[in-house]
Amino acid sequence: MATRRERLREQTSAEIKAAALTHLREGGGAALSLRAVALSIGMSPAGLYRYYPNRDALLTDLIADGFAALAEEVARARDAAEGDAFVAAALAYRAWALAHPHEFALLYGTPIPDYQAPESGPTSNASRNVGAAFVPPIIDAWRRGTLRSGTPGGAAAEPAPTALKTFAAAVDLPPEAAAVAFAAWTAIHGLVVLETFGHLAWLDEDPAPLAESRFRALSLDLGTAP
Repeated sequence: MATRRERLREQTSAEIKAAALTHLREGGGAALSLRAVALSIGMSPAGLYRYYPNRDALLTDLIADGFAALAEEVARARDAAEGDAFVAAALAYRAWALAHPHEFALLYGTPIPDYQAPESGPTSNASRNVGAAFVPPIIDAWRRGTLRSGTPGGAAAEPAPTALKTFAAAVDLPPEAAAVAFAAWTAIHGLVVLETFGHLAWLDEDPAPLAESRFRALSLDLGTAP
């Protein structure tokens, strides 16, 4: 059980991050200032440094939290789906991005000048969880023998890169199926990025039906549809 001091520190850290997100929405990551964040919550800059020694440490926490929230939302929708879990996951990914455009931009938008995420650190681990949230329907399709690419007896797939082989081992998928999972996620991500960052504004219609139809078509193409 956490001590009172630990609970207070956790609450203060959450308050700092909430204030930092407000500053990000108003000025973007490049303009994020620890001093401004501290003053906005009535804390001295020196006091804030006891929680975050520099801007990069705070950004790393915010990015890791964003990936975690996105992965959790995708997994929740996937597990609650009564029909196509793959489509439910894709729709949840899109919905989170549209509801949190500034956070999504922090995760996948233009890199913040002079910020370098820790190698193999919390942001890397958290970002992999987002892709992994799409994996269970891929695994189910593989086990049913309906996955369109790389299925037993199907056409041979190109050898997977080392990174995909590592990912495959982590989620108990053959490398070829892991490549399918990765390709599926990038297709979803590409459409969501276009919409979230305003590149589908030229469409004279609501993008929602288009997105859902593309996700359903992708699921049918992959063989993940139940």
